[in-house]
Amino acid sequence: MSDYSAVGGVESYEWSRRDAARYNAALEAIDEAIACYTRLRNRAVSASNDAEAQRLQAEQAACVAEQHRLRADDRAGVDRVLAEYPALIAWLRDRIG
Repeated sequence: MSDYSAVGGVESYEWSRRDAARYNAALEAIDEAIACYTRLRNRAVSASNDAEAQRLQAEQAACVAEQHRLRADDRAGVDRVLAEYPALIAWLRDRIG
């Protein structure tokens, strides 16, 4: 039988401050990527480059979906985001200029 919290029947999960900080950092990294995609997409729309705007919107949507899937107890997922997103953000920022 699972241990459930008193809040809405959600399964409880024991995590440390380090886990919490890493999870929040992963969410912030995804947020930063989403913001970069927004800037690039707005630029593409302003330039009437519909194909680029749609491509960027799809990539941004993938980040949003990943953010919704990520769970605090998914240490492997958090590790992957923290490993991969800094390079993505740097690449996006280079494109922004």
